[in-house]
Amino acid sequence: MLIAVIPARGGSKGIRRKNLRLLNAKPLISYVLEASIASRKIDAVIVTTDDYEIAEYCKQFNVIIRERPKHLGKDSVPLDPVVSDSVQWFEEHYSANVETVITIQPTSPLITSSLIDEAIDNFFAQDLDSLISVVDNTHLGWKIENNELKPDYKKRLNRQWLPKRFKETGAFVISKREIINSGTRIGGKVGIYEVPLEASIDLDSPNDWLLCSALLKRLSVKFVVTGNSNTGMGHIYRTLTLADFWLGHNIEFILYQCSSKAKKIITERGYKHNEVVTLEEIIKYIKPFDIIINDILDTDSKYIEKLISKGCFVVNFEDLGTGADQANLVINALYERFDPPFSHRYGYKYVCLRDDFLLQAPNTFSDCVRSVLITFGGVDPTDLTFRTLKALEKIDPKINVKLVIGPSYRAIDKLGQYIKEHWGNRNLEVMRNVKNMAKVMRNVDLAITSNGRTVYELAAMRIPMISIAQNDRETMHLFARYSEGIKYLGVSCNVDEETIYKNVVELINDSSKRKKMFDNLPYKEIRRGIFNVTDLIESEYRRWKHERDSNREF
Repeated sequence: MLIAVIPARGGSKGIRRKNLRLLNAKPLISYVLEASIASRKIDAVIVTTDDYEIAEYCKQFNVIIRERPKHLGKDSVPLDPVVSDSVQWFEEHYSANVETVITIQPTSPLITSSLIDEAIDNFFAQDLDSLISVVDNTHLGWKIENNELKPDYKKRLNRQWLPKRFKETGAFVISKREIINSGTRIGGKVGIYEVPLEASIDLDSPNDWLLCSALLKRLSVKFVVTGNSNTGMGHIYRTLTLADFWLGHNIEFILYQCSSKAKKIITERGYKHNEVVTLEEIIKYIKPFDIIINDILDTDSKYIEKLISKGCFVVNFEDLGTGADQANLVINALYERFDPPFSHRYGYKYVCLRDDFLLQAPNTFSDCVRSVLITFGGVDPTDLTFRTLKALEKIDPKINVKLVIGPSYRAIDKLGQYIKEHWGNRNLEVMRNVKNMAKVMRNVDLAITSNGRTVYELAAMRIPMISIAQNDRETMHLFARYSEGIKYLGVSCNVDEETIYKNVVELINDSSKRKKMFDNLPYKEIRRGIFNVTDLIESEYRRWKHERDSNREF
């Protein structure tokens, strides 16, 4: 028989009454009670306490209460005799023959049932007499010897080259019954079990409490994302921006119809990922209370219903499909619907800019146009790049023209030949596979682009622009169509080179009109978009989770 003993005194100095104090709306002791009861290896759980309130609370769980003798309730009494008393009492009252005892401290709320079971398996696999939970504590250290400060190392090395050092966490100790009989819990063949840093927290001070509260609120986020030559890399970069913002939370990617380039980008950023061919496969990678963020454009209702039936909170980006009405939250900075459900959020306040743009200061206004930027995304299916560059042949040659070509642009050979024949040594700068668009946009005074995310990037940099929709979907981008900082020319098939030329020249020559466009770009709000999005997702998720928790039985 393997039993767990949870020692829970009523008195505590650092945090008063901490075992029953609410930690994220639950008494501290409830975390280890639930973990112990859920363990597949533990046969019985005993709470030894000197406190009536603690005993009464714990009786609501499937545990055994040992009313601790008064002589074992003093501050000076170590845990060893307390655990020994609980084991002897349990054997006497339940006619049990205990073989192994795990002591679990109620002040370690991040210990899980799976961690407990893994440690127990490790204990038996190594045929140990006792096992202690430890955490990696490999650092350069100092010590005092004979009132003199001395280094506790032979040679200063980087952490990864130092000899391993471990610190006891106090979270749990596993002992054979005969070791406890000898008056201690640690002896014989001793082993250690390394736990993750968060599981090593032993609540002893208000700072510990604050840290633990934050860790218990960590999100579990699964990004379902697509990225390839047809859809471009915008979805990949947006989800990576969100993932980086939530650094420290449990983040995983599920790659759907992703190219090798997309996989490489995510791998190089250090995120775990799984690949799926069909959306049905995603189900095996998710669990209840996960936040599922779909950045795959339109979804169908059956797919979203499956996610919701698994107990997940579903967030979709730029979704105009039937699944949008089933999701818990839909965020669409680009395309708006009339009379959308309350769960839908639209507009520039929900743009997720890449870090590059938040690190780069917005441009200042120049009466004279020094630089014009042409950029039509990664694919440019209607070849607006070629048409726009051709339209700009006749502008003032002193103006610097920056041409950004997307990685999936298909007419590269035709464009190259045209540039060679018609632009010669004029002031043209051609860039491809740009890694930092914010840097490219620095000191740009006018831009020509399509109706995608680049519109928001340019607006964040305070660049007046001319916008052309690549297709019917992009005509739904209302910000590009109605913002006073953007001159919208319509859909690509209706825009010729002469129209592009006339509008570019007009803005080059009319500085007052460009200044009005410059002043009307909501760059501050756009730069706050990532905070608006993450705050929205977190607040809606916690409200949803609270409602689900309230409906569950105690």
